[in-house]
Amino acid sequence: MRRNVLVTVMVLLLTLIILYFCRVPLSLVVAKYVLPQGKITCLDWTFSGLTEVEVSEVCFENDDFKAKGKNITVTSERIDISSLAVAHVKTQKNIDNSEVQKLNIPMNAHRPLVSINQLSISSHLLKKPLNASVTEMKLNQFAFTGDVIAKLELSVDNLNVDFDLTSNFLAPYLPEPIKAFSGMLHFSTDGLSITYDADLNFRAKYQQEAQCEIALLGRGQVTGNWDFNHAKGAVNATSLPLDINLSHCEDLLDLQQELAVLRLSETWSVLSTENIQINKSDIILPSLRVSDSHGQTDIQIDTLLVNLDSQQVQGKLVLNHYGLGLGLVGLQAALRYGAQGLELSGDWVASNQQLNLPNGMEFRDIVSQGAFTLKGDPLQSLALESSAQLTAGKAVIHNTQLENTELNVNVASTINPAERTAKALWPIVIDKFDMQLTAERYQLQALSGKYVLFQGNAKLDEFGALIANTELDLGSFKIHEVRGKDIHQTARMVGEVTRQGLTGEINGEMHLGLVATPQLSFRDTTLTTSGTVKDSIKLEHIAYSDEFELTIEHILDGEINQIRVDVPKQRFVTLQPMMYQLVPQLQLSEGLISATAIGDLTAQIYRFDLELEEAGVLYDSHYIRGINLPLTGAYERAQLVVTDTTLNVAEVRSGAVLTDLSARLSTQQGTLALKDIHAKIFDGDVTAEQVTLSQSDQRFLIEAHNWDLALISDAGKSAGVELRGRVSGQLPVLIEQGEIAITHGKLRNIDVGFLSIENNESVEALKSHQAGIDTAFSLLESLDIEKLSSDVTLSPDGWLDLAVEIAGVNAQAQQPINFNYTHSENIFQLFRALRLSDEITNEVEKALNK
Repeated sequence: MRRNVLVTVMVLLLTLIILYFCRVPLSLVVAKYVLPQGKITCLDWTFSGLTEVEVSEVCFENDDFKAKGKNITVTSERIDISSLAVAHVKTQKNIDNSEVQKLNIPMNAHRPLVSINQLSISSHLLKKPLNASVTEMKLNQFAFTGDVIAKLELSVDNLNVDFDLTSNFLAPYLPEPIKAFSGMLHFSTDGLSITYDADLNFRAKYQQEAQCEIALLGRGQVTGNWDFNHAKGAVNATSLPLDINLSHCEDLLDLQQELAVLRLSETWSVLSTENIQINKSDIILPSLRVSDSHGQTDIQIDTLLVNLDSQQVQGKLVLNHYGLGLGLVGLQAALRYGAQGLELSGDWVASNQQLNLPNGMEFRDIVSQGAFTLKGDPLQSLALESSAQLTAGKAVIHNTQLENTELNVNVASTINPAERTAKALWPIVIDKFDMQLTAERYQLQALSGKYVLFQGNAKLDEFGALIANTELDLGSFKIHEVRGKDIHQTARMVGEVTRQGLTGEINGEMHLGLVATPQLSFRDTTLTTSGTVKDSIKLEHIAYSDEFELTIEHILDGEINQIRVDVPKQRFVTLQPMMYQLVPQLQLSEGLISATAIGDLTAQIYRFDLELEEAGVLYDSHYIRGINLPLTGAYERAQLVVTDTTLNVAEVRSGAVLTDLSARLSTQQGTLALKDIHAKIFDGDVTAEQVTLSQSDQRFLIEAHNWDLALISDAGKSAGVELRGRVSGQLPVLIEQGEIAITHGKLRNIDVGFLSIENNESVEALKSHQAGIDTAFSLLESLDIEKLSSDVTLSPDGWLDLAVEIAGVNAQAQQPINFNYTHSENIFQLFRALRLSDEITNEVEKALNK
């Protein structure tokens, strides 16, 4: 018996010894049988007591991962793992579309608790390895610390996880704009579906440009669920508002300073008001609301549907705004985007009692409404159609003011962002652009009037070729003292639009029914326009009024606003309609006129040249012919400056005949003046130092040199009176309030003269009625004049008074004689009589018939 026991003990000991020394191979054989989906690649363990096993190293791998544990202590109550490294293996697998099953986790109520001091997980799916410690606090209840802070609870058919969102593990996966992220996430799954809820708190900063920083803040709760087999679920974010802060966006602040009317709020809120529905093919966002903190703007996105299979998005957008700046604005649009492209269509309405915009733009009682449609591929081609109408009680745009105005616009265009080829350089094609602007009253600086109609149309192709037509009608206009009505203008431009600017040619025509000033009026005047637009705008206008022609060249280049006016050489008489209105007594008869003026309309500085050649005019009883005047000057700082020039006149017929008239024309303090005046009259000369050509009062002296008395008394020869000799003198002239007078004038003889009276009817009649007077008159019938002087006075009403003193000798009687007499005559009436004489009439008729 004792021997059998001893043998049995020896066999057991031998068996234990064999098992101990063969523990590793045996363990590998057992593991291979127990773990058919993987294999143990390394194992080293030993007993550290009757109830404790020390595993110094164990390695396991399968198709999905490799794991290696070190320094593991196993007892009946705990398994303590010093370190465990798990590496995910990247493999290509066929996707199994079979339905997922409900969790059925095998549970062992008597297994030891597990703890891992250092758990390291690496994978190509992770940006960096995950390091954590795992402690099983109670059976199937685990706590994670380290990179992951979480709690996990297992049951046979359920998995519950509480995840701290401040875990370091999330940091590498958050978008760069998110600066802070915290909260708790709880989810629970039974293998068929998952439900979750999260308390979130995050802060983000988005800065696309240096001048605009946008701050985002989210704080609230999100709940939801997902069905794995049916691939659908819901997200409830109605308790998670997203706040947007634009207070550090300098671009927005600068824009609001420029657009004082556009006072956008600096804080906004985005909130989903209904559950978001998600399935394997669709994402449905029933309602998303965007509003500002002032309660002025509300944007509602309704029924936003995203189809993942067809990659199509559709929904509705509704915008409502009411503020003191923009007034009431309402917009609604339907959106569809998919494989066939984008389609956006809608309409809007806006109204405001007063809208003030920068640069002096102001609108009152404004109403705008319209509709639009946008279709196409945003990356290839988009077609835009829009029609809009705007009415305003008053509109002020820069220096233009319109009252009771209406604007209608219809546009059809194509946007081609992808067309950047050498041929199709222009990304925008305007197939149709029609506009019409009407207003009951208008005002542009000093220009104002009633009724304006401006309409136009334009086309722009993909090569930048532009064709535009405009038409303008003005019922009436007024600028300072200039008035007009029935203005009609048409213009056409053909050109090209490039990235460098606009080039093209302009042609047009304007018809002016009536243009009038207090002195002048023009009817049925035509103005043709042609020009180019390139680096600058250059226009040429040719005006026709009756037979008068005028050319105007206009250049606009930045601040340059240059104008050139040319009057081509033409008959002086073509100005007669204008002259008749200015001076009804003036009649042009002959000669040529030409003129050129160059200036800057902005600076109001002008230079001009004017030339009259052999001109003739008839003014009341005065006829002037052979006028030659080259004139050069400038108009600057509201003052006229004329370069000294010479005025030459061949002949002046005004009772007496002046010939070879010459004078220097110049200006003094903006007033025209004639200097060094010289002319031939009565076979002598007449001179004057200076005569001012103005309405102001003035005095000047006319000097008579060597006048022939025979020519002065030539009209008396037919009456039997003959007078010979030469006189000189001075005639002081006074002009007051436009009336001319001569005071204290004096004429004296400069040689011996002769007076003869023979067969004068008046003298003979006087002799017959007064006896004894014939002896006195007989002494005057032949008188050598030694002294002749006369006082000369001319009254403003035309009466010329002469006080004549004559001293001489009767050659036959050898008797000295002193003779005084006075003579008074209205020379204005005389001039009018002489104007009707055959001599002047014939001269004028000859000139007009040339």
